Amino acid sequence: MPSSHPVARSRPGRSTLVAEVADRLRREIVTGTRPAGSKLSEPSLAVEQGVSRGPVREALRQLEREGLVVFDAVGRSRVVTMSAADFADISIVRVALESAAAAHVAACFDDRLRTTLERNIAKMEASRTLTDVSRLDLAFHEAVMEASGRRRLITTWRSIHSQLELWLGSLHRAREAITSDTLAETVRSHCLLVDALAGGDATRAREAAAEHAGGLVRWAPLHGVMPDGTTGSPVFVARS
Repeated sequence: MPSSHPVARSRPGRSTLVAEVADRLRREIVTGTRPAGSKLSEPSLAVEQGVSRGPVREALRQLEREGLVVFDAVGRSRVVTMSAADFADISIVRVALESAAAAHVAACFDDRLRTTLERNIAKMEASRTLTDVSRLDLAFHEAVMEASGRRRLITTWRSIHSQLELWLGSLHRAREAITSDTLAETVRSHCLLVDALAGGDATRAREAAAEHAGGLVRWAPLHGVMPDGTTGSPVFVARS
C-alpha cells in the first residue's frame, strides 16, 4: 500500500508541487500499487503527500487527462478500471502510430539512434523487475517515435503514453505468471525491430513495427488476460 507518511520537502512552487504529486501517483498507478478502482481521496492524499488539497486536485485532473484517473458525478476520483475493449482501442492506435513512425525512422536511422536503442536493450536485459522492463520498453518506443520527427504522430502517441505504461505493466505482470521467459522474449523482439529499422527499407520497418506492437496485443486475449491482470473472456485478436 502507498506510504501514509507525509513527504518531507522544501517549499517549491505550485506547478512543481503538482508535477511531483502527479509523478508519484502516476508511478503508483502504473506499477499496481494503487490498483484499478481504488479511491483517491483528496484530503487523504494531501496528508500523505505533505501538501495542501489544491496541488492534489490539480494532479488528479492531470492524471484524468492522461486516462489514469476518473471522476464520478459528485467529483470523487478513482484509479481507472480499463476493460478489454479499452485495451483494443489503445492497441489499435499504438500499432498504427508506431508502424507509421517506423517507416520514417528507416529513412533516417543513424549510429546515434542505434546506440540509444542498444543501450536501452542492454539495460532491459539486465533488469531484475518487471517494472523496469515495462519502463524501458516504453522508453525504447518513445525514442523511436521521437526519431521519426513526425510531430503529430509523436503528440498523439504521447497522449496515450501513460495508458500504454499502465497496460504494459499489468500485462507483463500477468504474463510472468504464465511464462518465465518474458524478459528474453521482450529483448529478442526489440533486437529484431532495431535490425528492421536499421535496414533502411520503409516497408519492412513498418511491417516489423506492426508485428512487434501487435504481438502483445495478440498474446493477451489468446491467454484470456484482461487489462487489470485478471483473466476473462477475450474480446478481440488483432492481426498486423
